Amino acid sequence: LGMEPVKVTVPEGLNVSEISGILSKNLISFDVKTFEALAKEKEGYLFPDTYFLPPTAKPEDVMSRMQENFIEKIQSIQQDIELFGKSEKDVVTMASILEGEAKDTESRRIVAGILWKRMSIGMPLQVDATFKYINGKNSFNLTYADLKIESPYNTYVVKGLPPTPINNPGIDALLAAVTPIKTDYLYFLTGDDGKMYYAKTFEAHKINKVKYLK
Repeated sequence: LGMEPVKVTVPEGLNVSEISGILSKNLISFDVKTFEALAKEKEGYLFPDTYFLPPTAKPEDVMSRMQENFIEKIQSIQQDIELFGKSEKDVVTMASILEGEAKDTESRRIVAGILWKRMSIGMPLQVDATFKYINGKNSFNLTYADLKIESPYNTYVVKGLPPTPINNPGIDALLAAVTPIKTDYLYFLTGDDGKMYYAKTFEAHKINKVKYLK
């Protein structure tokens, strides 16, 4: 008797270890260690979606399903990526940052504009989302010491994009990465109210911090 497939939903913006947590909750004796070891190399390319998987699915099979899905889904925006002129890897890496930094299409596109601009003028990206990858922290519990951590993923210290994507972005973030909205802004933050606040200068950004962050 074949077992019924299990419905497993993988939300956008999760990294490999978070995805393996979801899989191990839903699948029978799922080999988390093997999945994480294999999938680490594929961070960014495991497409977030709802999957119907055999309950005893093997790590290799789940991974190839998610990768095939990525290849299929990214086809729809392949033209946008080519027109934009950055490598697929850079686009996926930027999309993973947008996934971690902004919650809706418009703010992702504005933030994409800000971050590509920072790169073009040689300014560090200075995004907090990469710390989740380094030490599991989010913006709210980062310290000044964290910002000095020596890691290729520390975008406060190392200029340019991190060496790999930091999570697995969905199609909206991927499209936002290659359709940035140009603005005069160079700074952004998410306030305690969940809204985005932008600034042209560091001075204005500091005022936003005082106003919108406790």
